[in-house]
Amino acid sequence: MTILLWTLRYEAMMAARRKVVWGAVLPLTLLSLLLAGSSPVVTGHDDPAARVGAAAVLVTTLCSLGTGLALADRMRGRAGATGLPELLTATPASPLARGAGTLAGPMLAALAPVAVLFLLYATVVTATSGSFAPLGAALAALLTSVLPAALLATALAGLIGVLLPVAAARAITVVVWLWACHFPPSFSPVPTPTGTVLSPLAGYTLVDWAHAPAVWATRGGDGPLRPTVTFGTALLNLALVLALAAACHLLGHFIARVRARRIGAS
Repeated sequence: MTILLWTLRYEAMMAARRKVVWGAVLPLTLLSLLLAGSSPVVTGHDDPAARVGAAAVLVTTLCSLGTGLALADRMRGRAGATGLPELLTATPASPLARGAGTLAGPMLAALAPVAVLFLLYATVVTATSGSFAPLGAALAALLTSVLPAALLATALAGLIGVLLPVAAARAITVVVWLWACHFPPSFSPVPTPTGTVLSPLAGYTLVDWAHAPAVWATRGGDGPLRPTVTFGTALLNLALVLALAAACHLLGHFIARVRARRIGAS
């Protein structure tokens, strides 16, 4: 546990010092909230909790993507790193604890302004509506949609960043992210995870737990991967997003270590 906390602290501090993190995440957060306050897709709902849920769709889409783009080079940069990263790797802590710290640590720094500003927005909606449901919807969205999506976006961008130059990895991540989140079956000429329990948007959790409009779950599609929204399917959506994030992170970490050993051997 001590190693995990040290890893979390180190990774969060390193991420917070990087201008690219603030330059990518903060503007997209502000853009999300600007759209939330002006777009009829959000403001057109009479239910204040539904407005927050619809706003969470914007935050999940843009801020999670921004987090992944900002941290796309973290896994590549750790390959062969010296100093505290090398010291933490040499400790007897389990690879699971170190891996969890290296993935979750940067999230603490990158998502901090997202959480603060989105909760501030939800607090305003709560105060003007006289109901605590919007604040509850915001908390649910942050924990079950924004955070898991950011973990997956970061792990995916990191994996691609190990295989390709970082600039190319960021460009590919944008295309893959939008395809996975906002290419519904009626729009996409190829199969798409949009509107399925595999979508990183986590539409099922947003609809069932964060009061988002029902359209953000199945996106008008049907089939075995687009079941009816229930507590169970929302939980399945969350579990699959986290599993995909873990798989991308472990694969990227493995490739980075293999490359580092080859470089060291040469």
